[in-house]
Amino acid sequence: MVTRGTAPGNVVYSVHTARPGEVGAVEIVFTNEQEARTYARDRSRDWRITSASVTRFTVGELGTRCPVGWYVDGAEQREHWNRQLYPTDGPVRT
Repeated sequence: MVTRGTAPGNVVYSVHTARPGEVGAVEIVFTNEQEARTYARDRSRDWRITSASVTRFTVGELGTRCPVGWYVDGAEQREHWNRQLYPTDGPVRT
């Protein structure tokens, strides 16, 4: 089922968690950035999680992925990698 917030062309925010010894995965997708950041911050406090990150992208549009937040132990990290996440992400923007 596609809801109004996940229709092609709409901006969404995914929360990805990393665990020791695992690649991790997207856990949930939000239509609101603040809700995604709150979830990621809280989730990063879980002892089984090494970090949680929030990524913004436009549904159905390649190259729109953009990192917006990264949390460790409930604290936002200020470092951002200046690299493409995937080959389809397009040119690196600084």
